Amino acid sequence: MKKIYSVLFLAVCCLAFLSSCKEAERQTFCIHGTVEGLPAGVEIGLLTGEDMSSEEIATAVVQRDGEFYLEGHVDHPMLCTLTTNNLALLGEEVEINNYAGVKWTYTPVFVENADMEIQVPSYDLVPDAPETKDFHIVGSKSHDDYCEYVRLISLSSYSNPTFDIDFQFISEHPTSVVSVYAANRQLTNGYNLTLEQIHQLQQTITGCPADTARYNRFVERAKRAEQTAVGSAIVDLDLVTPDGANCQLEDVVKAHQGKLLLIDFWASWCGICRASTPTIKELYGTYSREQFEVISVSCDEDDTAWRDAMQKDGMPWAQYCLTPDGYKNFFEKYQLIGVPYYLLVNPEGKVIGNPSGIEAVQALVTENLQ
Repeated sequence: MKKIYSVLFLAVCCLAFLSSCKEAERQTFCIHGTVEGLPAGVEIGLLTGEDMSSEEIATAVVQRDGEFYLEGHVDHPMLCTLTTNNLALLGEEVEINNYAGVKWTYTPVFVENADMEIQVPSYDLVPDAPETKDFHIVGSKSHDDYCEYVRLISLSSYSNPTFDIDFQFISEHPTSVVSVYAANRQLTNGYNLTLEQIHQLQQTITGCPADTARYNRFVERAKRAEQTAVGSAIVDLDLVTPDGANCQLEDVVKAHQGKLLLIDFWASWCGICRASTPTIKELYGTYSREQFEVISVSCDEDDTAWRDAMQKDGMPWAQYCLTPDGYKNFFEKYQLIGVPYYLLVNPEGKVIGNPSGIEAVQALVTENLQ
């Protein structure tokens, strides 16, 4: 019996030792610096900054004037927002005083589990950019690459990076975390890239040692994107009509072959969607039904809200709503994060592209009907 207890005791001790070793091996980040004019009591925070998320993953309070240490852990390198605010220094009267004297800063930083130092001569020079001539974050290869990526974008005349801009960076940094980050952004929104462009990404990015999770997501996204490449047929979705009849998007599109078709994906709760309806009505009235047709597909889950919005907005074209399965497939297969989302389908039934906004819709419709 004593022998059995001894064996059990040794087993428990081994498990405890292995557990403590695993915890000791858990990597962490430390973002620190000494900044002139940064008063004690200022709160420092780190928010996730990808995929429209905003979760606080680390906080700290400046203990001595100018000096701070922000520590935590990330599962893989990720774009975050480093924040500072002086609310705690202003007391409870701050709201009464209309938030006079409040100072917030928001700085994008690509965080990895490493020792990262902020170098800036003054708190007043903390920017809303990843770097300036006076502000630098050292110690993170991912952040260095991100700064180079942002510099490349700034040299172009586009507010959002085009495929060519992103691919220039990707081709020069084929295994960088930031390259995979940029590629995944390009693969968001179906019918955004040609099949050739998707294959270019697949052939160039063959791995990412610093972030295998992000790379695996890229492989999956690229495979899905092949089904929604510009020039492909529509990916089918389950729909329901206002009369309650089930139908397929593929069949609806086929019924309109021979003319240019605009598919307007919207929702009753989407202000941008509904504000764009008058412009779509104007386009609809400009061209004949032999040339141009519009259909709207709602992603509302509330049937009453959908019907109320249709009645109030008075859209004269055919209306459909995604079924629960259609809703799921819409966001997964089309790799979307929200609406409005527009698709323009040519007379042969192939998708020309997804204009990024109502102005782009106008331009693409006009271009194809000249």
